[in-house]
Amino acid sequence: MKAAALFSLLAAAPLVAAEKAPEVEVPPCCASNSRTAAMENDLFTDPAKWTFGDAKAWKWSGEGKDRVLQLISQSTVKPKYRSPFNLAWFEGKEWKDFTLTAELRLTKFDEGNNDLCIAFGRAAENRFYYAHLGEKADEPHHQIHIVDEADRKPITTFRTAGTPWKEGTWHQVKIVRNTATGDIGVWFDDMEKPVLTAKDKTLDWGKIGLGSFDDLGEFRHVKVKGTSR
Repeated sequence: MKAAALFSLLAAAPLVAAEKAPEVEVPPCCASNSRTAAMENDLFTDPAKWTFGDAKAWKWSGEGKDRVLQLISQSTVKPKYRSPFNLAWFEGKEWKDFTLTAELRLTKFDEGNNDLCIAFGRAAENRFYYAHLGEKADEPHHQIHIVDEADRKPITTFRTAGTPWKEGTWHQVKIVRNTATGDIGVWFDDMEKPVLTAKDKTLDWGKIGLGSFDDLGEFRHVKVKGTSR
């Protein structure tokens, strides 16, 4: 087998060989036993702080603690580099080290590899990370990616077989980012065992975003605790 073909085959194979996920080190700002732990920020307190590539693709519903951000249609705006088509960005702050928690729900299921995404570390329009929570793990799906003035690139070090989305169900999601160690961890429902991990130090400060590659869904109770500016 030629080297190029072998590399393609390995890249497409799910990274599930490890028996358990590597440890994700929680940054001091987010450790439960830290005296200097940061305050938690509710990102849905002020909807005016969110921006959209295609505002017609998004809709707010509910009020206060019950506010929901809905992705109701495909965006008409396509990114310069291969990355999620549908992303909403929080403009109020940037975060470096953080723990993010949220509830996500897919609202459209088809025969494709359905997904929702959470983006972070956005230093510029085409420089950010995102966690792709796809149903099935393959080369582009169910991965942690980096977009760095080029098409998305997986940086995943561990992943499960896929994201077990259920129709009509809100799922608990958590992301931990530690820029000192490069650790990134993603949890889905089971907060004891991450479903995705990565280790990368390319980006540090950046904005947080929500969305999907090409599916529809809803987001609520989006909260972040960490080092912000």
